[in-house]
Amino acid sequence: MLRLALTPRWITALLGCIALGVIFAMLAQWQASRSFIPSTPGSYSKIVYRSIDQVVQPNQPYIFQELEPKTRVLTEVVAKVKLNPEQAVLIGNRLQPDGTKGSWIVVPADTTTARLFIAVSFIPETEDAQDVLTETKQIATTKKFIKLFGRYLPSEAPLQQVQKDSFDSLSVAQLVNIVATKGTAYTGFLALTGQSQFSQLAGVEIPKIDLAKGDSGLNWLTTFYALEWTFFAVFALFIWWRLLADAFRKQQLEILGSQK
Repeated sequence: MLRLALTPRWITALLGCIALGVIFAMLAQWQASRSFIPSTPGSYSKIVYRSIDQVVQPNQPYIFQELEPKTRVLTEVVAKVKLNPEQAVLIGNRLQPDGTKGSWIVVPADTTTARLFIAVSFIPETEDAQDVLTETKQIATTKKFIKLFGRYLPSEAPLQQVQKDSFDSLSVAQLVNIVATKGTAYTGFLALTGQSQFSQLAGVEIPKIDLAKGDSGLNWLTTFYALEWTFFAVFALFIWWRLLADAFRKQQLEILGSQK
């Protein structure tokens, strides 16, 4: 059988099956590389800007999806508002992506339809937070509508109020009941992503929030394809061996027949 396998015809057939098996193996490896989805920090391919009235409505449950999972397009919200810095509050338990702990300054604002709470600045964990809050309350603002850009995020669970104008969570329902007692309100809040008059104060930064991490898991469809291509790669070599064995058996039968 070895002598038959070493003939030019069967060596050529073997090389063809090996080449085919290599192609199938490469396809199997490609599918396998796409099968496992690791847990990675959220990222986006580009940013699009949409008016707040296009994505949410006041007093409606939060159903906004800021990051489209397939295209990884991040939607930032644009709102035309009148700011009310005299009603600003301090929100503790905040954390910047670099690990810095501190507080947010949140300013109530009015759109043409409802009340919107806006996280305008971040204060690192210092004893100056109350002083910055006082300075914020004293900022003079225009009574005209101004355009602000930011990420529209869901309300948090309410926690006990620390002291006047100071909270440990950004609960829209809690702030509506304490800070804004009339009118409708958006159930989420806006975290500014750019500079504003509030971020110009000494010792403050722009609020920054990480995107949610992608879930890890296994893509069963691509896993099946990887196993399928692996089977084809092995089968290509098996076919060569099987055809060779049949040819060898036929050859032996012919030899036996000629000897009778």
